[in-house]
Amino acid sequence: MLALTVDFDSEVPVYRQIVEEIRGLIARGQLTDGSELPSVRQLGARIGINQNTVARAYRLLSDEGLVDLRHGSRAKVRIADAPYRDAGDDADRRLHDVISRWVLAGESRRSIERRFAEALDRFFAAQVTR
Repeated sequence: MLALTVDFDSEVPVYRQIVEEIRGLIARGQLTDGSELPSVRQLGARIGINQNTVARAYRLLSDEGLVDLRHGSRAKVRIADAPYRDAGDDADRRLHDVISRWVLAGESRRSIERRFAEALDRFFAAQVTR
């Protein structure tokens, strides 16, 4: 069963939170190539959101090349064709944005380094050996 959590009080739209959660599960190896995702109806009911919100998240994942969508079938994870090998520039921009936000919030370099180290530790601790 796919365990996703969403924060309804977050500024991040729910569909984006779903995309980020599923992307993270794929990156950590908890969802592998060919893994079936819950139907739009099932995930919407489980989280308590509209099916269109789930469908939007799945479409974005499909646009990223991480999910295969076929009418009448469940969405499936598609890692073999994932386009992330060439996504370095976008990732650098996002990372720069995160660092900028922390600096503007008054975080020190040491604090930011600690946050990254902790995040990396959590990420790799949760990673499943492939």
